[in-house]
Amino acid sequence: AGEPAIAIETLAPTSGRRTMQLAVINDDMPFLVDSIATTVAATGLNVDRILHPVVSVRRNDKGVLTEILDGTPSGEKRESVIYMEIDRVDAKQRGELVATIEATLNDVRAAVRDWPKMQTALGTDADRIADVEGAALLRWFLDRNFTQLGHELRARNGNVSATLGICSNGGPQLLADATIERAFQWFEKGGRTPLLVKSNQVSTVHRHVLIDLVSVPVHGAKGVEALSIHAGMWTSAALSAAPDKVPVLRAQLSALNNKFGFDPNGHAGKALVHALTALPHDLLISFDAPALERLALTAMSLSDRPRAKIVTVNEALGRHLFAFVWLPRDEVSTGRRLAIEDMLERAAHANVIGWTIVLEDGAPALLRYTLDMREGGIVPSDDALDKALQAMVRGWVPEVESRLAELGDEGRAAALAIKYANSFPANYRTTYGATEAAQDILRLRDTAADISGDKPVRKVRLYRKDGDTGGEFRMKGYVIRHALALSDVVPALENFGFRVIEEIPTALDG
Repeated sequence: AGEPAIAIETLAPTSGRRTMQLAVINDDMPFLVDSIATTVAATGLNVDRILHPVVSVRRNDKGVLTEILDGTPSGEKRESVIYMEIDRVDAKQRGELVATIEATLNDVRAAVRDWPKMQTALGTDADRIADVEGAALLRWFLDRNFTQLGHELRARNGNVSATLGICSNGGPQLLADATIERAFQWFEKGGRTPLLVKSNQVSTVHRHVLIDLVSVPVHGAKGVEALSIHAGMWTSAALSAAPDKVPVLRAQLSALNNKFGFDPNGHAGKALVHALTALPHDLLISFDAPALERLALTAMSLSDRPRAKIVTVNEALGRHLFAFVWLPRDEVSTGRRLAIEDMLERAAHANVIGWTIVLEDGAPALLRYTLDMREGGIVPSDDALDKALQAMVRGWVPEVESRLAELGDEGRAAALAIKYANSFPANYRTTYGATEAAQDILRLRDTAADISGDKPVRKVRLYRKDGDTGGEFRMKGYVIRHALALSDVVPALENFGFRVIEEIPTALDG
């Protein structure tokens, strides 16, 4: 009891594939199949088959199986048997997989064991909140709308107590110390209660998603003395609930209708409800009024006039930046998703730590990115991101043509774009953009015009990119049909007092 039995064996190759079978026997409890399946999938292994009988058994005092019983006799021990056929891996990876599954089952067991106590703690915090909608939200969570995984009480001096569920397993902190301090300051400044944020830790129980954290201040003689932090995730039903049924969100809906005079039964009122229903409730409910308004009105406008659009929202504590990107459905591809991800990371100086996609019939696709802003991230301009996204979707050649026209060669812009634009590789387009390409095309045109026989023609351009420091310059060299040796370039630059940091060659097709 309390210890899983895990076995892995290799299967004979079939159809050229090498697979193995995995068996996990455990005390029967909720979350087993989904937790183990997502754990295996997270390692990159394909799952070909899952079987999950639950059987009644008898074991002796040493835990040795003595009998498997037919049916479900009353009072006998019930055990979960999970059988999988998955991709084959080597012995080291098998050992790592077993250790990962054991850790997952340890979290599942802790969450299930402490479920009643976590429910009680959440109910106690609901009674502690003075704000009517905030208290109603916690009670709504208790009504099967929030899958609780853990709880802890964190004092101002850093002491942690009352740990339940996954918080009692000694795993990584759900929030860094610096974030905890910002949370204390949030409540001391009168921030709304409860405070809802995302942990950077991914859940191993039930669904493989960033853990939701619900924080409530515990007041004492010296003000806010501790934070009561609940870890878990919104249930699928809660995420798809009508916004007028969700506490806090229903108040936000009412405020928007009143501010703009929307008739709840009219086109605008119904469009607003649809927008809030389609957008992620777990994020909407944590946004302040201006951010929610901007996001909701944008989503409403896109239902009437579909187009590419981007909106970013900074988290309450500034740890995460959420980017909402709408695209025409035909524009959705892995390449496009990665290009937008790269654009966001460069603009925000932050890393993307998660993404999701939502596809509705007849509506633009919605890509949502989560960026980690803790290491010097900056909130980018939505206007600048919008322009870059429009250029990306509009098409490379038309965008380059437009930039060439702006540089004063309007009469020849179309011909130059057709001749040169498609020669630029994908990594150049993502890194430098159409404006820089237009500058380069004009230099390439001049370089080509000066060619006479086999004599090399070289041209250069000094410039800076946004974000370069005062002491940094970039130099582009343009050469057609001849190599430009770095050993020729570096001494010349060093004679002028420059120090060469790196070289990035770009070969143009044709």
